[in-house]
Amino acid sequence: MDQIGKWTLYLIALVAGFTTGIGTIGLFPQMWLEYGMTGLVLHLIFLAILTYVAIIEAEKVMKSGYHFAELYRKVTKRPAMILTILVVILMFLSYYTANTMLVFLGPVVGTGIAGRLIAAFTMLAIVYVILTRAKDKTFLIMAGGALFFILAITVTAVAFKLTIPSTAEFLALAKHMATSSHGITPEMIKDTASRAIYGIGLGFAFYLMLGSFMNERFNSKLIIGTGVVIQVIIGFLSAVIVIYGLAPTSPGRLVKYVYGGNEAAINVMKNLPNILSAHPLLLGLFALSVFMAGLTSILPIAEVGLQIMESSFRVGRNRAALYLTGIVAVLAIVDAPPSAAEMVLNAVSAALFFTAIFELYSVLTIKKGASGPETAFAWIMIAIFAGGGLYAIVDLFRKGGIYIGSAILAVLVVLFGFFGDTIIPRGE
Repeated sequence: MDQIGKWTLYLIALVAGFTTGIGTIGLFPQMWLEYGMTGLVLHLIFLAILTYVAIIEAEKVMKSGYHFAELYRKVTKRPAMILTILVVILMFLSYYTANTMLVFLGPVVGTGIAGRLIAAFTMLAIVYVILTRAKDKTFLIMAGGALFFILAITVTAVAFKLTIPSTAEFLALAKHMATSSHGITPEMIKDTASRAIYGIGLGFAFYLMLGSFMNERFNSKLIIGTGVVIQVIIGFLSAVIVIYGLAPTSPGRLVKYVYGGNEAAINVMKNLPNILSAHPLLLGLFALSVFMAGLTSILPIAEVGLQIMESSFRVGRNRAALYLTGIVAVLAIVDAPPSAAEMVLNAVSAALFFTAIFELYSVLTIKKGASGPETAFAWIMIAIFAGGGLYAIVDLFRKGGIYIGSAILAVLVVLFGFFGDTIIPRGE
């Protein structure tokens, strides 16, 4: 196999690892069980559409010859947009690093403020070492970690299926939920679309970075398409793990997980040591899978943030890594309280609709290789993202309480992306 063939396999694994994340393991099964086959089909349709968006982005940047961060300064001339993406990345990493490391450290340090800080700082130290020491091998390390994760989640799903008896109490209830049909509602459309945009990872500029890395000898459709297909398979395996993991428990716990939203999914993760106390091997395999899912998302997103800092602030890689991890560490202190972390998480989820617009808008300004149908499709998707983002923000305001803080934070971040160019010093 030649170098292009090897790197194609590495990049497929990288995309699969990036798109999976903890959400695929904890939230994809929840969405599927709540909305049944109807929700699953809707979700897969959204995934297919968003995968095409990701392919367009990667191909356009690849053919442009620009580094993705340079597009916003030299072509689009909207640097506030790329800086807004950077802000969302920093916010995301501030809570996601803690959530990922708590998989291992939670039983020791707890999941309160102190525990979250210890977990976040530990993960940030790991990220800093990889970003600064690996350098040109960072992509290879990320791809290797993703391959290990794919193997780990597969082994874990098989182990759960073989260990938990298929006659376990309430297993039939979970299977019925997964295969049921429902009427399509606005809430179902919002939830399945949100899960898809979060699953594909639009809004983090990952596919723009991927396009900067590749040349025209790479097949971006094969790389991104296959990576997303693997993510879907991992989602199905995760559903097997969750269903068989919750099978020995009461129906009340299962129902609470399915209809309780993000908080319920997080609580199930916290209670797994008790739920699986009779199966320490399964618990260990599950913890390893969740940790690797988080790590294989953190590293690519951190790499995007680092490259934006390098390009935007004209600093070297090591200094950019120091700035990145330092700012995230400060934000981790701010959102160390679980309620604050929840507020930031919801703000990021809403803001991603708009950073997905900023991401897609940058490639629309590239005239080289532009085609009418692609351009029309891109503008249609921008309109859809705008509608989805506005709906998400209004929904947060409507929920009240801490969600109002999430909505305000998302609005402030998004407004900077649209109007912040007036306060940014003009460069070259």
